[in-house]
Amino acid sequence: MQLKEVVYGEWSHAEKYYVLGADIGGTNSNFGFFHATRDGQLSLLFSLHAKSKEVEDFTALVKEVVAHARVRYGVDVTHAAFAAAGVISEDRQRARPTNARHLEIDLDAIKKATSLTCAVLANDFEVIGYGLPYMPEESLVLVKQGAGWSHAHQAIIGAGTGLGKAMMLWDNHNNHYAMLASEGGHADFAAHTVIESELIDFIQRCEQRSCAVSWEDVLSGKGIQHLYQFFKWYNQDRKANPELERNGLHPDEIFARRHDDDHAWQTYQLYAKIYARCAKNFALDTLALGGVYIAGGIAAKNIDLFKEPAFTAEFINCGKQEHILREIPIHVIADYNVSLYGAAAYLVIEQLCS
Repeated sequence: MQLKEVVYGEWSHAEKYYVLGADIGGTNSNFGFFHATRDGQLSLLFSLHAKSKEVEDFTALVKEVVAHARVRYGVDVTHAAFAAAGVISEDRQRARPTNARHLEIDLDAIKKATSLTCAVLANDFEVIGYGLPYMPEESLVLVKQGAGWSHAHQAIIGAGTGLGKAMMLWDNHNNHYAMLASEGGHADFAAHTVIESELIDFIQRCEQRSCAVSWEDVLSGKGIQHLYQFFKWYNQDRKANPELERNGLHPDEIFARRHDDDHAWQTYQLYAKIYARCAKNFALDTLALGGVYIAGGIAAKNIDLFKEPAFTAEFINCGKQEHILREIPIHVIADYNVSLYGAAAYLVIEQLCS
């Protein structure tokens, strides 16, 4: 297994307590090694990254990652938190990421195969809230103004390989936000226009399925491809850039080509509206008057999309509760490491390995 490595700075080997925070998704399996203090301070030392589809045995991968840290850097880690993009088992000991079902995260097997004596498991968006306080101010980009309410509920939403959601509820006793995981990204996407209705039919025909089209089907990386393919079919007389097809319709390329490909431009515009609508619905579901945070690789790479007037207009488009939606600030999380920080912070702050 080929591991990509990123080093974030020097550290003293006099530091003794290290934790491993991991974020396991459909595209990437990311591992961050942190120096931690018992009062919750975290310093990211280095990270290791693997392509999830190339991982045949997740336990063996963790064994390799832990051994690499020990041999290359002299970092012995015994405590770890794994954040998985999917539903965690009832006993919180096992998970298979929704978009990488071949990966089995089994904490008992991992502890038997490695030096880890304590390992915990959580949903990937469940831990993002724990990572937010560790983000520098410039990594939380304000894309919609709003007064917000102190200690009110907050919401996190983010598209990448899939679409994740989580709720944040203020815990007065512990003086920090408590996290609630969600699988709302798989809820039904409802059409507002004739074109959106035809988009749903198009996706169902192309994928030969009769089940409902979900938010993930239109907002994930694959969702961007769905939108582009739909517009190319719907408006066959419009200009298309042949480079997109030759490069495999990569979602990043579709947005990058929006000024010289009519279908890409339509994709970009509709995507912004659908994303805003999804965020609005979740904000109303959770009464997120403390704010909405948008995570995920797509948002971090396309911050300008969320500054579009069409995004804000769609977010506040809600008759009776428009005044509430106007008060909700929205930030894009620009630091992809928020999940690594979140996993490590979840372990340390909740004292799960004490």
